[in-house]
Amino acid sequence: MYPETIESLPELHYRSGSGSIRFVRAVQITGPRRTEIVEVDIPPMKPRDVRIKLQKTCLCGSDIPYFDYDQQWLSDEGKRSPYGHVNYEREKVYPLPIGLSLHECVGIVEESASNRFKEGDFVLGLPFHQYGFFEYLTLPENRVFSLPESPVSKEEILLAQPFGTLLYAWRKMPDVAGKTVVVLGQGPIGLMFNALLKQKGAAAVIGIDRLKYRLKMGRIVGANHTINATETDVLEAVSELTGGVLADIVIEAIGHAELAINQAIELVRVDGVLLAFGVVDHDYQDQYALGKAFMKNTTIHHSVGAKDAGDFIEAARMIAEREIDLKPLLTHSLPFDEAQRAYELFVDRQDGSIKVVIDFEK
Repeated sequence: MYPETIESLPELHYRSGSGSIRFVRAVQITGPRRTEIVEVDIPPMKPRDVRIKLQKTCLCGSDIPYFDYDQQWLSDEGKRSPYGHVNYEREKVYPLPIGLSLHECVGIVEESASNRFKEGDFVLGLPFHQYGFFEYLTLPENRVFSLPESPVSKEEILLAQPFGTLLYAWRKMPDVAGKTVVVLGQGPIGLMFNALLKQKGAAAVIGIDRLKYRLKMGRIVGANHTINATETDVLEAVSELTGGVLADIVIEAIGHAELAINQAIELVRVDGVLLAFGVVDHDYQDQYALGKAFMKNTTIHHSVGAKDAGDFIEAARMIAEREIDLKPLLTHSLPFDEAQRAYELFVDRQDGSIKVVIDFEK
């Protein structure tokens, strides 16, 4: 998830065409819940650019709106997706720009015009604006990060990208040691927070979700208690678990149209701390219950994305040295040719999916 806007997007040089010396395949969303594999010409190298041959990639919650939402309907209704990477000024929104949406990417340097990277280096590449669904990424060196040699799998190291965004947010947080923490949402990000909270010494982690398989995974990776929001009054359950005090810290890890930020405000104690991590859809942003948060004297931290190399490198180190175990989150792996199926598995939460890897090496 990144706060950049489409207006600031640099010229990527990925375009359909003929007569190019070299072509690569890419994914393009051509309609609601519909993708196609297209052929595009590869961009020229500029000074300090790095060209990465992707090996493993993974879908993220911030990729969901581009696949799942009807962007034409949003445009016709004067609405917007939450991230601003779609051009709603066009009469026909589809097809969406080639390569949108993917941004969790690792691979091997194939060509380098940078003194920092050489051919064969294993790296994480951070695409601009989630334009990452290409066989090859050509990026400036400041969006490429060296990854450690490690006995853990490439798929596990891949999780350094989303986990790095947690570490970026973590720098805003108080010490969690001995605290009771609620994690709203037990999707990939919420589950990573469970694991990080356990590693950092939280006294109790309470995971909340509607899906039983996610709650089960929540306990595997660090939750002391889980609450099924479809079966239980969440506020009553958290109150009971905390002796009526409520949570010292609440982490909202859902976003989109759920308005879970308002539920997070309900669950945090007076003088507590709230971390708003999930990105709320554009049309719901004005329904944030700030008045209630004010009356609780709540400290609220917001966190969108991460670009600091240190966060990604530290995330990769923690995974590589097994300080944190995120492997249970890797539930599915599909080849590039099955991008459509990968989106469906992830977006529709089919077959117990949590993190769905697209494997360019298959």
